[in-house]
Amino acid sequence: MGQTTSSPKITPQDKAVLQLKLQRDKLEQYQASIQSVIDKEVLIAKIFLKKKNKERALLSLKKKKYQESLLNQSFNQLNSLDELISTIEFKQIEKNIFYGLTQGNLILKKLNEELNIEKIEKLLDETDENISYQEEVSTLLSQSITNKEEEEVNQELLSLEREVLGIDKQQSVNEESKDELESYKLPQVPNTAILDDVSEFANGNQIQAQKRKQKLKLVAN
Repeated sequence: MGQTTSSPKITPQDKAVLQLKLQRDKLEQYQASIQSVIDKEVLIAKIFLKKKNKERALLSLKKKKYQESLLNQSFNQLNSLDELISTIEFKQIEKNIFYGLTQGNLILKKLNEELNIEKIEKLLDETDENISYQEEVSTLLSQSITNKEEEEVNQELLSLEREVLGIDKQQSVNEESKDELESYKLPQVPNTAILDDVSEFANGNQIQAQKRKQKLKLVAN
């Protein structure tokens, strides 16, 4: 009787590699879609700035920052897990890897939620129900983004406001020129060089004066 060949045994490491690949494929699919959402958030922010509603514009930019943060977080985590899985100490860190993959799935779910166009368009609706939803989103975002990210959002809002409202460019140029002038420092010139030049110049005058005296003496003689 011929021996039956057994199929290769699938190891936990194989499963981890497969899950990692699936997560990466899904993330790359989301990347293009989430960029469309991010662009829409900027458009909504512009709409509210034209309406002089900075608070709602800021909310859209906070959502944009949150979405970008999720995307970066996902790629960073996948890259880290990729390195861990390829190490020979896989068994020692197996639990950590599968925990990381689980967290990666949670992030993907959050990204998927951000692709919900209805939620995005709720920001444009000014009914009482949607205003309540916007306040809820604003509270959640305040807990989800860092102080540094919030500062970046405020800077982006200021830049977008200038673009949308057409703030006087000449005024901006004048202010920048003033700041540049105040910060500009003339290069320090070595005092020794100047003193040497002055000393040489003074010595030169003395020599010329002595020569004139000598000439006068010769004429007198």
